[in-house]
This record gives sequence, C-alpha cells and structure tokens, in this order.
Amino acid sequence: MGEDTVALKRRLRDLTLELAAIDGVSGHEQPVVARLVELLRPLVDRLEVDSYGNLFATRVAREPAPHLMVSAHSDEIGLLVKSIEPDGFLRLEKVGGVIESLLVGRHVRVRGYRGVIGVKAGHLQTPEERNRVPGLRELYVDLGFDSAEAVHALGIRVGDAVAYDEPVEELANSDRISGKALDNRVSCAVLVLLLERLAGVALPCTLTVVVTVQEEVGLRGAQMATYRLAPTAAIVVDTIPAGGTPDVDYYRDLGIKIGAGPVLALASGMGSTHGHLANPAMRDFLLRVAEEAGVPIQRALFPRSTSDVAAVHLVRGGIPAGVVNIPRRYAHSPVETLDLNDVSATLALLEATVRRFDSEVSLDFLASEWG
Repeated sequence: MGEDTVALKRRLRDLTLELAAIDGVSGHEQPVVARLVELLRPLVDRLEVDSYGNLFATRVAREPAPHLMVSAHSDEIGLLVKSIEPDGFLRLEKVGGVIESLLVGRHVRVRGYRGVIGVKAGHLQTPEERNRVPGLRELYVDLGFDSAEAVHALGIRVGDAVAYDEPVEELANSDRISGKALDNRVSCAVLVLLLERLAGVALPCTLTVVVTVQEEVGLRGAQMATYRLAPTAAIVVDTIPAGGTPDVDYYRDLGIKIGAGPVLALASGMGSTHGHLANPAMRDFLLRVAEEAGVPIQRALFPRSTSDVAAVHLVRGGIPAGVVNIPRRYAHSPVETLDLNDVSATLALLEATVRRFDSEVSLDFLASEWG
C-alpha cells in the first residue's frame, strides 16, 4: 500500500471524525454548516448559504460549460425535546428514522450538554418488561438535575435537538470506523477533499458542491437547492445500508457489501412515489468513468428507501441525476460502520467524474444503453 493511499485514508478518517462529532439533527444543522463554510470557502470562487441552511460552493469554469452539481446532506437523525417535567426530565419526539429499540440507556447531548436516556432498573422490571422495548412515550432524558429550573438555566427549551453522544472510532480493523452520524458526514468530508484535490485544476465544467439540509425528514433541502441552481446534471453522494451480515442476507435482502467499493443505486423506493429509477445517461456515464478510472463499483437496488436523488431529479423539467453511495452497516444506529477504502474509492470516482464532465458528455435518453 502506497504512502499516499495511507495518508488519504487518514485524512478522510480524521475529517469524518471531526464532522460526525458535531451535532446536526435535522432542522438544527447550523454548527455543521458553519464548519463546512470554514473548510470550503478557501477552495471555491463563490460560496453562499441560503435561508434554510443549504450551502453552495462553486468553482466557475473559464468558458461556457455544463454545470455539474455534486451534493451531500448535512443532517443526522435524532430527537427533539417535547416537554420538560417539573423534576427536570426531558420528554422526546423523533426526528427522522430513529430506531426506538436503540434508545434505552444511551448517552445523548442537548445543546452540547451530556445526558442519558433512562432505563428502569433491572431489579424492578417484571419478566414482561424485560422482553419488550419501551415506547417513545415512556422514554426520557436525564441531564443529572432535579428540577426544570436547573434545566432552563442551561438554556434548554422545548424544540431543542437531542443527538446521540457516540464518537466515531476505529474498529479492530483500522480501515473500518464506527459511530454516530456517519450518515452523512462521511460524504461531507468527501466533498471537502474533492474540492481540495481539484484546487488549481482547470475544470471542464462549472462545479457546485452543495450541502443540503433536512434530508432525513423528506429530502427538503435538496428540492430547494436544485431548483435554485438548475444544474445541467447532478450527482448525489450519500451512504447506503449494506448486507452481508448474519442478519441481512446478501442475495435475498440487500446485495451490497462494505469494502467492495462505492454503490451505484439503480433504483430506490420502488412501489412508492418517493424514489428514483436511474437516469440511463447518467448511469452509463458513471459506469464508464468508474471503468476508465479503475474504481470498483457495486450495482444495486435500494427498494425500501431512497436519498436526495429522489427529489433532485424531479426539479423543474427534470435534472439528469445519479447517486453514488458509500455502503455502511447498522444504518440509523449510533454505531454505523463503514470501510475507509470505500470512502477513498468514492472520492476517486467523483474526482474522475468532474474531470470528464465536459460539453461532449451526452445526456440523451435514447443514446444511452438500452436494457
């Protein structure tokens, strides 16, 4: 393994750890966006943040050229403070696809203050209670105080975000990292490094890196951002659940593995109105670039969910769009797990794609491969 590869994975790891450590539950992405502004501003010709928090970082081509949008979302799943009880306990509501069975006994943060989601002592639980998952209505956050006044003194109010307190760390295999908010801070890290690697390069297209908000609650920022930008084409970068574990069969359930390269999702959200079928021209272009660049790529379906691409491709008269995913295990948990080799391969694919996206790239529906 070359030293450059080792250094790149270290940089990707360190930046992902930094960004994932910042709490940014949907609707409360300000700290994440603020840090990304600091990182991206020196790398682009123009940077803007709209009134909802979508970030636009643009490298302008020197001549008339196509406009490529490459995006990732900044928000993470979490909870909101629904009420504060007189004795200082916080009641909760979910934001995004939180798995309730993973909440009990977890450390969390509210406005940066550490607390725990309480659990009834095992000594006091009935046999029935030990074998069931408490519902959200039963759960609460304990910040260590005994009055609502003490909680209010911290500035905590109804509507504040509650995030997992679970740092991203290496596993025994140091190429694999695990923790909260890898969905989708790892893709935000990739976009930063993409612009770093393209610094000083004359691009064949105008490139706008977009960081969207509120993906986890309905792909809202992506719709706003794409409408405003109206790019020639778009690539969404996100994470995607992986199979190949004892509880998710690779062939029957989900044909995606970590460590096997980035994933080109050819269809998502099938059977619903909220998904996508891959644009054939963008599909063929991304597959061709991956082959030319020597990047391994997984072709897969994502039938039960989707990503920002579902919103992006429907904007205006339709935006030719593709989605490049980084596979991860244990999705929407505080221990999401991924392989840094997949992350570096995703970066390589995106860099090659931007360098090749010129006015000669055909987005003609009938010129694409059939079948």
